[in-house]
Amino acid sequence: MRYRVLGCFGGEAPGYHLSSFLLDDTVLIDAGSVSGVLEIPAQSRIEAVLLTHSHLDHVRGLCHLADNVFGRRDRPISVYSIEPVLEALKTSLLNNVLWPDFTEIPNSRMPILEFRAMAEGTSTLLGQFRVTPIRLSHTVISIGYLIEGDFGAFLHLGDTGPSEQVWRLVKGMSNLRAVVIGTSFPNRLQQLADLSGHLTPQGLKAELAKGEVKASVYIYHMKPHYVSEITQELKQLVPACHILEQGKEYLFPPLP
Repeated sequence: MRYRVLGCFGGEAPGYHLSSFLLDDTVLIDAGSVSGVLEIPAQSRIEAVLLTHSHLDHVRGLCHLADNVFGRRDRPISVYSIEPVLEALKTSLLNNVLWPDFTEIPNSRMPILEFRAMAEGTSTLLGQFRVTPIRLSHTVISIGYLIEGDFGAFLHLGDTGPSEQVWRLVKGMSNLRAVVIGTSFPNRLQQLADLSGHLTPQGLKAELAKGEVKASVYIYHMKPHYVSEITQELKQLVPACHILEQGKEYLFPPLP
């Protein structure tokens, strides 16, 4: 599996793109920056979008993605998440007020975007991937995705504070290759992190201990103005973790 980081920050500033990740050129996880990073022909090759939650920094690019691929595809882009997340997008974003409803454009039989609801804890086949949504703990409904294939298992978490269910699921999973998880604030802002449903480095350390995680850990969703401070604290508290690099492609080859 090829995992390309289009954007990986928890805020937008020059040089800091919002969360958006591309799997094997065809499956997108979150859409914060997709339309501002990928060339339009590459946007047109996306077949599916997995959304973790409805916050604008994770879904904004979906609006412009739909606009950009109009007339360039002969089938809809499938947008996946659990029902409450998709419903929030329908009522609050693609509602013909903030943005046109591209699930009805050009018509309901052949729209640009097609919403597909997933059931929590139930796997869905997406090409070569088996994808399972898992509920997290955030200020709105948020999920993570356990993505499985010949490379083993890969856990990508949306925004979350302290959680339980996801760690029960992956604890003891022998083929878990990587965990991607947000760390948004430095330790001195623990109260803000708790209120906003995010993690600090000390919170991250506690979460990984719950799952007894032995897989590689990749950090994203840092607020741009705290990157240096968070990075220093991660080096002290979770020294084995890796910070995702914007623009980099990570390779997860098949297991032997």
